[in-house]
Amino acid sequence: MAPAIAFRSVTKRFPNGTLGLADATWLVAEGAHACLLGSSGSGKTTAVRMLQAALRPTGGSVLLLGVPVDGPAFRQARSRLGIVPQLPGMYPDLTAGEYMTLAARLYGDEIRPDRAIDALDLGEYLQTRMTYLSPNFQRRLALAAALVADPDILVLDEPTAGLEPDDARDLQPFLREAMRGRTAVLCTHREQEARALCQEVAILRAGRVVAQGTWEDLTRHIRPRLRVAARQSADRVLAELERLNLHAEAADGAVLVSTADPQQDGASVLRQLLDAGVDVYECAPVAPEVKDIVLEAYQ
Repeated sequence: MAPAIAFRSVTKRFPNGTLGLADATWLVAEGAHACLLGSSGSGKTTAVRMLQAALRPTGGSVLLLGVPVDGPAFRQARSRLGIVPQLPGMYPDLTAGEYMTLAARLYGDEIRPDRAIDALDLGEYLQTRMTYLSPNFQRRLALAAALVADPDILVLDEPTAGLEPDDARDLQPFLREAMRGRTAVLCTHREQEARALCQEVAILRAGRVVAQGTWEDLTRHIRPRLRVAARQSADRVLAELERLNLHAEAADGAVLVSTADPQQDGASVLRQLLDAGVDVYECAPVAPEVKDIVLEAYQ
C-alpha cells in the first residue's frame, strides 16, 4: 500500500538562493499521526505548501495518496486533504457562521458545515465576526473549516503558534479529536505538543531531516542517565563524579550522570558518593525527554 504522504529526496531552492528543503525524505503511512518538528525556518511550512501544490520541488518528488502533486490526478487527491494554515486568515466582514458556509461551498453544495461546527463547540459564536473571536476560537474556527469535508488526511501547520501556553493546552483536546480516525501530520516547534499528539516524528533542521522514527526508536539512541541530588551544591557533586571518571552535568539544582546502565550502575554511584561524604537524597534513572531527543538529532 502506498503511503498517504511521501517526500522522496525533495529539495526546494527559492529564487533568492534560500534552501527550503535539502534532499528530504519522509513518509507517512495511512492512519498514522506523524509530526514535523523543528524551529522556525526548518522547512515545515515549505513542506505543507508543497502538499498543496502551492510550491513545486526543485528536485525529488512529493506524493499525496500516491499521486504526484504536479500530476493530472492531484485535484482529486487534494479534495481529500484538510489543512489548518499557520496563519488562519480572519475576514473582518464575515461572521464565523458565514465563514463556515463559505468553507463548505468550496467542496460542493452538498457539503454542510454543521458537523464540524458541533465538533469544535462553535455554535454560540456563529454570529460573531471573526475578527472579534479570541485567538483560541480563531484557531478552532480554522480547524473546523479544515474538517468541513471530513478529509482523509489532516495537516496542522503550527496550530497553536502565537497562543499563550494555557490556550495552547486548551486547544489540544480538540486537535487530538480532530486527528482521530484519519491520517494526520502536525507541524510544530512545541516539543511537548509533538510528543502528546503524535506517535512518530521527523525532526527538521535547516531544511534537512536529521532524524525520524517513532519516539521509542529515537529514545533508544539517547544515552541513559542518572539524576543525582544532594544536600551539598551541584558543583561539589560534579567534582566527586569527575574524580570517579564519570561524565555529568548540572541540571535544575541536581546533576545528570551519563551511564550505560542506570539500573545497574546506580547503586555503585550512590555508594561511592556516600563514601566521599556527599549527602545524596536522590539517585534515580531519568527517562529521556523530547528535548534530549531533539538535541541528540541536532548533534
